[in-house]
This record gives sequence, structure tokens and C-alpha cells, in this order.
Amino acid sequence: MFKRALLTVLLATFLFSCNQKPEADICYTITPVKVDSVSQLKIHMSIPADTSGVTTLSFPNEAWGEENLYNTLGEMRLLNVEGVVEKDADSSRIVLMHPKDTEQLEFEYFLKQDFEGELSTRAVYRPVINQNYFHLFSHNMFMVPENTKDQLDISLDWTGFPKEYTIHNSFGSQEREQLLKHVDKELFGSAIFVGGDFRVLSGEIQGNQISLATRGEWIPFQEEDVFQVLEQTLTCQRNFWNDHSQEYFTVTMQPFPQETGSSFQGTGLTNSFATSISNNDFTDIEQLVYLFNHELMHNWIGHTIKNENEEEQYWFSEGFTEYYTFKNIAANKIHGLSGGFYIHEINRTIRDLYASPVVEAPNADINYENFWGNRDYSKLPYWRGAVFAFYLDQKIRETSEGKQSLDDVMHQIYKDVKSKDQKLTHAYFIKVMQGFLGDDFEAFFQTHIEEGGKLDLYGLSDELGLEYDPMNDIYELGFTFTEDRKGIQSVVEGSAAWNAGLREGDEVFSRSIWQGSIDHQVELGVKRNGKTLKLAFYPIKKAMVPQLKETESNIKKLGF
Repeated sequence: MFKRALLTVLLATFLFSCNQKPEADICYTITPVKVDSVSQLKIHMSIPADTSGVTTLSFPNEAWGEENLYNTLGEMRLLNVEGVVEKDADSSRIVLMHPKDTEQLEFEYFLKQDFEGELSTRAVYRPVINQNYFHLFSHNMFMVPENTKDQLDISLDWTGFPKEYTIHNSFGSQEREQLLKHVDKELFGSAIFVGGDFRVLSGEIQGNQISLATRGEWIPFQEEDVFQVLEQTLTCQRNFWNDHSQEYFTVTMQPFPQETGSSFQGTGLTNSFATSISNNDFTDIEQLVYLFNHELMHNWIGHTIKNENEEEQYWFSEGFTEYYTFKNIAANKIHGLSGGFYIHEINRTIRDLYASPVVEAPNADINYENFWGNRDYSKLPYWRGAVFAFYLDQKIRETSEGKQSLDDVMHQIYKDVKSKDQKLTHAYFIKVMQGFLGDDFEAFFQTHIEEGGKLDLYGLSDELGLEYDPMNDIYELGFTFTEDRKGIQSVVEGSAAWNAGLREGDEVFSRSIWQGSIDHQVELGVKRNGKTLKLAFYPIKKAMVPQLKETESNIKKLGF
């Protein structure tokens, strides 16, 4: 009798809590708790029950390269009815079985961190929940009923958190009660939620709120400088597209320890960008300048301007994004970088492209399997597309005597997307470009994008009167590892690796390789015939690859 009375009181409390606010399709209440001295989050849901007696909740066991996310689930229970709760990891569902005449379900579950020790790159996409802070993505935080409409009203109540505790997410900052009206279910499922000892820096761009949420003590930079880069980047990009429609945007920046080298991971989300960055002296703010400018440009290229077929148009969505990363940084002098930076990045991209073993692979080879399974193909559309964009930009400027540029092409595409819901196809891009470079562009596109043929960068440089060096160093690792990466499978005879003494069959016990960099030595520790050898060399070879000189004349001729 006491249990039934207690259940009635609890149910009345839950219903009052949800009903005292404007009506919502789903009510979540998030509360910090300790379970066996371990920090966890308790999430209570109030949702309509399915009339079949079985309500299924979407909650992926695998997402974003992470597996066994159900290890982060603690206790789960129905509160207002007797029933059964089951995990179906194979189908990424939580199944609630209840009486058919149930109209509303009160359900709660507990979330916990499932790894020990300090945060690392292997765990940044898993739930982080400890006594100091939490950092979660919505897909591994909030269960969502499967049989719901696409547009939902969702309430979020953050209760029981200390007064000084930051609450910050893709939908607002420092709001303990949030009502998300008519939010797309997919957009809700692509969001970041952080809280605890995060610090929030905020500002406005033409009346629209922007913010940076970060925590910890940063070694390589001051967070105020990072916020300034973010503010400059968003201002310049929004001005470029003449698009100041986004009322709220935030970046979350989480540090993790790393002894050597720099590493950062980031993903674009609803109204937000979430990044995790190595906190050491190997990381510098210029890496963030690049990261912000590339990833946030995807708000337009890739998100608003959509590919008709994803991988088929990656030369545009990734390559043109890469090019406009360099161009907008230099044109707007973000963090003091200008025309010299632009030339440096164009040169690096040309070197990377020419050093690629798949440099002349046809565009059809950039398919799902190759792009996601082979590093050479995953980088190819970035480099090819960026060099192609550079070539087109300079040709349009030359042909129009400086009156037009690739910027005008991008603005035309954006206009057609907004007015006609146009998608980026090869035929459409060719048609737009023919308006700038004539009917011959179709054959040019076929040769250099469809077939993967190299562009005549020597001829372009001569036409524009640019100073350049015709032969330069490009990256060549010069050897291949065995499949388990514990040995040397082959060595290119005459390569820098060969000249340093590396040989087929050597056993590798240590290695330091800056992939693609000609400025850092490869360092290897190998064993051969019982002897230990330490080898170091620069992974370079000479090749006919043009590199622009960073002269004032070149900078001016390139439009800076």
C-alpha cells in the first residue's frame, strides 16, 4: 500500500513538473547523481505511450566510430506502470513493454562514463561524466521515441546542479529550463551538451549570439585569443555569403593531454561545432585558425549547398571549402595571416597533390569504399578540388581583367540554392562556369575532374607573370610497413629512407612520422640481425612540381 501511494505521489510530481510549462511532446529532466560514489546523470523522460503496448526508443549502440555505447547505460526503469525494459543493441533500441491502455510513460535511465583515466583521442566521442564536468553528444545522451513526428516540441529541465555549474549546449547557454519549439528530430539528434566547470565567452555579430565554451588550463594559447579567431572567422564568412540568419552559434572546446605531437578532432552540429584538442606545446593557434575556417565554411558549402551524390562531388564540398579556407583567412587577415599564408598553403596543397600515389585517379574512384577506407583517396578531393578552385579563381580574374573571380561563381550557386533548391551536380556546375569561362569549360572539366588529369600550373603561372620554382621537394615516405605495422615490407631503392639505411625485413619497435610533412624527420627504431638501429631522415624527393615564390609581386598579382 505504501509503495502504491509513493508511486502516485511521484507520478503526480512528474506530471506537474512537465505540465506547468508550455506543452511539449517530450519532457526530459536531467539531474546529477552519485551511484556507488561514481558521478552519473539521471535522465527522466515523459513521453506518450504507444497504443500497441510497446514503445521503442532510439539509442545507438554504435555511432561515429564508437562501439558498445550501451556500456554507458546504468539502471533503467518505468516509473508509472508495471512493465519490462529491454536493450536491443543490434537494432540500437531500448524497448519499453507496458499495458496497452497506458497513455503516458514516465521512464528514467542513468548514464555513466565507461572509461577510466584521462581523456584521450580514443574517447572524445564517448560520454564524459565526472565530478567536474560532463560532455555528451545528443545521440548518446537522449533516447528519442521512434514513432514520432519529424518536428517536435522538447523541454529540457536541468535540475539539481550547483548554482555555479555551467549549462551550455547547441540550443542555448546558462538556461536551466529550455523549451525547443518545432525542432527537427534529426537536428536534435546532432547536438552537443556540456556542463560543469566550462567557461563561456560570448559576443554578438549583427545582433546574433556567438559563444565559445571551454575548460581547463590551456598551455598553447589564451582562450580569449581563440574567441577572437572564432569571431573574426564567423564575421568574415557570414559577410562573404551575406548571410546573418543564424541567431545562435557556439563552439565547444575540450582539452585532452598528449605527450608529443598535436591532435584535434571536431564535428559540425546543429547551431554548433564541437572540438577536442591536444593541450601541449605542439599545438598552436594557427591550427585552430585553419580548423575553424574550414569546418565552419561547411555551414554553407556542404550543408546549404548540398552535393547531389556525396563522394562524387567531394572535389567541390571538400576541395572548394579547403580553398576558401586559405583565401578567406588571407583576404581578411584573420589572426594576422595574409597573402604570404595563402601562397604557402597553395604550395603545400600542390605538393601534397603531386606526391599522392592516386594523383591522376579518375573522379569515379573517389567512391564510398575508397574515400572512407583509403587515406590516399580520402585526401584526394581536398587537394584536387582546392588546386582546381585556385586555377579557376585566377583564370576568371585574368579573363575578366579583375572584375570577377570565383567568388562570383560561389555567390551564383548560393543564390540558386536559396531560390531554386538547386543541388550541386556536375552538369549544373559546368553550366554556371560556362557563363564565366565559355563553352570550352565542359571539356576542361572532363579532363581535370572526371578523368583526374593534372592542371597546367606552369602555363598558368607564366600567363599571370608569377614567379615560381619549377622543381621542388615533395613528400615520399620511401617504404611500406607490414600489415601489422611492426616491420618493413619494402623500401624504395634510392629514396631518403634507403639512403638512411632502412631495409626490407627490419623489425620496427618505435616510430615518429609526421604524415605528409617534408619539414619533420621520420624517426625509426629498428632491429636487424639482433642489432638495434636508430634511423632518421627527411621524407623527400625532387620532382617537377611548381612552387610560387612568396614575393610582394606575386601576392599583389594573386589579389592580396
